[in-house]
Amino acid sequence: MSTTIIKILVAIGVVAIISALGLVIYNQEKIKNQQTSIQNSVVAQQQLIDGIVKSGSQYATAADLAKFASDSDINLKVIQANMKTLGDQLTAVNVVTAVSSGQVASGLPSTNTGLSNPAPPPNLTIPCVNGTATCPNQDPYGYQKAQQNFALNEDFGTLQVPFSTVGFSAFNKDPWSVNTPTRTYSADTVVGTDENGRQTYYNKFNVVVNGKTYEIPIKNATTEQQVPTAKFSFFNPRLFLGTSGGVNITHVKGEFGPDVSLGIASYGQTKINPDWSILEVGAQYDTVNKNGAVVITPIAFNIGKRLLAPLIQNTYIGPTLSVGFDGSVSAGGGLRVGF
Repeated sequence: MSTTIIKILVAIGVVAIISALGLVIYNQEKIKNQQTSIQNSVVAQQQLIDGIVKSGSQYATAADLAKFASDSDINLKVIQANMKTLGDQLTAVNVVTAVSSGQVASGLPSTNTGLSNPAPPPNLTIPCVNGTATCPNQDPYGYQKAQQNFALNEDFGTLQVPFSTVGFSAFNKDPWSVNTPTRTYSADTVVGTDENGRQTYYNKFNVVVNGKTYEIPIKNATTEQQVPTAKFSFFNPRLFLGTSGGVNITHVKGEFGPDVSLGIASYGQTKINPDWSILEVGAQYDTVNKNGAVVITPIAFNIGKRLLAPLIQNTYIGPTLSVGFDGSVSAGGGLRVGF
């Protein structure tokens, strides 16, 4: 092979490597800008049908999340201690609040009557000169005849939820009675997670009284979610299919071929879709040299996550070094899709 062709192939290889590095730097800066944008974005609270409310949410630092929990009287230390036993990681705090309307009133009539007085006081009669006369009614409202009950309700706008019934028996030494039924409260939350890992909460708040379910309107539902942090996963095996190309240093000629690799480790916010794949080892078929080879990719960057999402989010590019079964060595770059 002529010296000119060798120089051209080497130049192509150098340009390919420099271009790959440039793309990595560009995408790292783009990731930084997108992360800042995500942190500053806010999802507004929204009222849906059937009493469902979508929580307002925003990203927060670990310190902000701890303060938010503390302000809501949530003991994060106890929760995190339990999470540690399960291998979980705290990602978000969701607080749902339902507020009933206050009631201040006086001069109210009884709701209904209850137990009757078995011995109501009789009307008094007094002698008169020309006969008898009836004294004025000493129980004009009938309070001595039957127990007076008053129903207490919680008001949520136009919705009234029974709370208790208070009774007063004017004919008993201890006149008051109370009947407060068992109340069962429930807050149901459905969580949705977007491609950036941000979670949206859909809430419904119910109370069951005397077997009847009341859907309580939610006044406020707020979530603060901790920003996902990237970390190393030293054992995160993943399968990769792709192609590699470069320069065969031993035979001084271009090389290209399909390959299949196994990634050992990774670095990123998630194991499923990491930003970096670390140490990929696999097999390649060199179409130019007509020979099999072992291909090694020390590190590869996920360009699909930023450039091709949401269609292809696990497409990696990185430098490769392959050793043919005939002992030849090639250096270049590869493009692979992870599974």
